[in-house]
Amino acid sequence: MKNFTDKKLAIYVHYPFCKSKCPYCDFNSHVVDNVDSIRFINAYEKELEFFARNIEPQKISSIFFGGGTPSLMPVEMVQRILSKINSLWQVDKNCEITLEANPTSFEAKKFEDFKKAGINRLSLGIQALNDDDLKFLGRNHSANEAIKTIRQVQRIFDNFSFDLIYTRPNQKIDNWLRELEQAINFNGRHLSLYQLTIEKGTPFFKDFKERKFDLPNEELAAEFYQKTNDFMAKNGYINYEISNYAKPAFESKHNLSYWQGNDYVGIGAGAHSRVYFKDQKKRQALMMIHNPQNWLQKVEECGIGLQQKTSLDKNEVLEELILTSLRTESGLNNKILAKHNLGEISQIFHEEKLRKLANQGLINFDYDAIKIATNYKILANSIIAKITQANQRPLQINEF
Repeated sequence: MKNFTDKKLAIYVHYPFCKSKCPYCDFNSHVVDNVDSIRFINAYEKELEFFARNIEPQKISSIFFGGGTPSLMPVEMVQRILSKINSLWQVDKNCEITLEANPTSFEAKKFEDFKKAGINRLSLGIQALNDDDLKFLGRNHSANEAIKTIRQVQRIFDNFSFDLIYTRPNQKIDNWLRELEQAINFNGRHLSLYQLTIEKGTPFFKDFKERKFDLPNEELAAEFYQKTNDFMAKNGYINYEISNYAKPAFESKHNLSYWQGNDYVGIGAGAHSRVYFKDQKKRQALMMIHNPQNWLQKVEECGIGLQQKTSLDKNEVLEELILTSLRTESGLNNKILAKHNLGEISQIFHEEKLRKLANQGLINFDYDAIKIATNYKILANSIIAKITQANQRPLQINEF
């Protein structure tokens, strides 16, 4: 019998296939006609077995099927993966098990079958609630289809979330707030609200460079963000991470695992992991091969579709924790640092430099935690860079 520790482990399953590719998307997703489901199921199981052999036994706190469009997965694939996880680890009785879905792939019976297979949380890629913007974003569903899907999901899942993208070309703040009003009326307990960003290598990157459309300037984008925060707070949502809002107790456990420094295993093409292996003191960063067919072949040959494995020194671990945890409402705290034997905030950072940022109103800090001030979350990237520079002992912290 394995001796499971109190440490929590999150598992991410990447399904890299979509019916079509959105012009803003830089995720590892591919449009194909046919998927050999049996080969992919076997490959997922092999990667799970690899991690179970090589990391300390831990209790599974969350499982996330992402993509791509995981709702295109056969129900049997989801069942087999969950069954395999249960055979290799102890799964927490309150484990959050999420599956991403698009309205175009919605079938009420299939979602009911997903729930029977063990999915207890659904994350819908809605993106907009009006047809003109959906067309611009390259989505294959209408606003009516999106609304119909949300209502059907309400009847099946107690816990669900959906995404919306804002700061679209020519979007007005008043129109956006009306869209948010419509969104919260669906009684969703979690909303992910992302400002539209232009990612290199996407069709939008080329179109934006050629001035085929414009986006709001920084000042207007900041106003959008502040108005969004004010609206969500007024309606009882916690802005627990820069782009994520939840009613109390409905924050995404899985995403919090990433942001709060827990270990996570990623299986599937292009997936990432952060884990400690049994025989190594340093935290390991793993990345799987991105091309699905190349990944599949490598797993069948070697048991894991590994493209890159890096041992992180303590400075690199600390830098990642700063980048992720400071996105959250709870910030970087001593509890997170203790997971990786990094010492405490008072030992790591120059108090004088932190005090200067605090006096400017940019952060709140004490000897237990550093948090970005609510009104300055829109400047998170530049504030995080300043906090990183306040690290007072970059040489000593390398030592194990």
